[in-house]
Order: sequence, then structure tokens, then C-alpha cells
Amino acid sequence: MTDQQQPLVKEEKEEKKEAKEKKEEKKDIVEEAVAMTEEEFEAEVKEATEDMKEWQREREQEYLRRVGFEERKREDKVQFIKRIENGIIGRTYNDKYPNGWFWGFRGDNKNPMSDKELKEIEDIQKFYAFRKGKIQMPELPAVRREVTEKAFERKGGVYKVGGHEEPDAWLVQQWANQAGVSTEVREAIPADEQAKATVRAYMGAQFVDATVIHQFTISRELIAFEIVEKMEKDGKKAIEGYDEEGRPILTQEAKYRIYKRFMHFRNFAIRDAISKAARIAQLKILNKEWREEEEIEAEASEVKMVHEEGR
Repeated sequence: MTDQQQPLVKEEKEEKKEAKEKKEEKKDIVEEAVAMTEEEFEAEVKEATEDMKEWQREREQEYLRRVGFEERKREDKVQFIKRIENGIIGRTYNDKYPNGWFWGFRGDNKNPMSDKELKEIEDIQKFYAFRKGKIQMPELPAVRREVTEKAFERKGGVYKVGGHEEPDAWLVQQWANQAGVSTEVREAIPADEQAKATVRAYMGAQFVDATVIHQFTISRELIAFEIVEKMEKDGKKAIEGYDEEGRPILTQEAKYRIYKRFMHFRNFAIRDAISKAARIAQLKILNKEWREEEEIEAEASEVKMVHEEGR
């Protein structure tokens, strides 16, 4: 074998190994699904479907808020109302119409609009265009004013991680609004192996991109570790033994929990990636490092060391 042939053979072996690993992963997921009872599987599908419907409702309602509809909450319903040139229109969500329905009145609010009239209203046409994915979510209106240090005081909307607090996406969005920052989803790719999102944050002529990738293989392993630890902590058996290679053999309950969490995660992975990427981009454009000084110094030292080694 020549020196030129050796790298080719090595690449072929690596490709075969990777293909085998993917095949085994898919097999594991199928086996876990088969291990579920028919009732459990139907319940899982129903729950995932309801989650997707709920997510769609939340997106639609957020769209209505951003295009000028006033939100009014009642005990048994949520209404979004907007005054237009020749009357008033609204969309109501309640138990009878969980996915919402449009209505409208002409002039003095005594003459209801017909379905044909409603379909001709631009706001309603744009709503359905958004639902079909033909137009993007409008940006939040930003109040442009000078950003002061006071705006970055931790007044809520934070969570603890690694022994310190960090601002959540909601709080960062408020800061971005105050600073006149707008965002744009540059890329959102759901795939079999991963969910990838790239978001760009603008402040004037400047912009910063941030990318978040959820690798499903890694995410599935992390979910498995988390569930096994939680079950053991709760006094429930998650591992019933080990195979010849020392790998843990999970109980049926553990497999079911992992499968359920993993499928739920995959359903919302792209949404989560977009949200996280937006938060990162907004913090970058605001030039606000929300980490402990030790973390920043450690990262700077690591970068410096890598550069020195590369000389």
C-alpha cells in the first residue's frame, strides 16, 4: 500500500465507523419506542402534538402583540383587539376556540363584519401569512436612548448557574429594547442530527452574530445522565445491570423517561437554539460580559497560550 492510499483507507474506515454509530443510535431509539406500551406511545404522541399546538399559539399571540393588538385577559378567554380605519378587529382564544378565531365590527361596533370582509383586512392577511411561514416575526419596538450602567442592575429575570447569577433571555431582551438593539434570525436549520440557529444583533451600523448548535447525540446522553441521577436520588431504580462491555442496562422506566424527554427536547430544539443565540448576540452587541472575572481571565489566558503555541 502506498503512502497516498493510506489516508484514503483511514478515511473510509472512519466513515464506516460513523455510519455504524448513527445506525446503532437510531436502533436504540426504535427499541425504546417499541418497549413502550401502545397506550404510552399514544399518550406520548398526544403530548408532543399538544406541545406543538401550544408553541404555535404562543408564537401567534406574540405576533399579534408586536403588530399593535391590545391584549385583554379574562378568566375564560384571551382577546387581542386592534382599532382599524373602519372599525375594530380582534382574535379570541378560549376553550371553544383554543387556536383562536377572528371577529370584527364596523363603525360604531354594532355591525359585525362578515368572513369575507375579515379576509380582506390587511392585518388578518398578514397574520395568516405569518402562520404559514411566509413572513417573519416582527421585531420588538425599541426605545432608543443612551444605555447607562443602571440599566444593567440585576433586578430580576436572572438564574443561577455555576455558583453565580446570569440574566435570562427575557431580561436581556429588555436591555436590548432600551438600547435600540434589533435582531434577525439569519439561519434556523432543524435536521436529523442537530438543530442550528444563527442570530444577528444590530445596533446602528454595527452587528454581531451568534450561533447555537444542539447536537442531538450529545443532548440525548446528557438527558440520560440527568434522568438516571434524578431517579437514583428519588430512590427509583434506573440501572438494572451492566453488559459485557461494562455499559449500563437501563430499566424500562428509565428508557421511557429518557425517550420522552429526548423527543420533547427535539420538538423545541430549534426554538431553544434561536432564543439562546439571540441572547448571546444581544449581550455581545451591548458589550456586556455577564460572567465572573475569573472566567473571563481564564478564557483570556487560554487564548493567549494557544496563540503562543502556534508561533
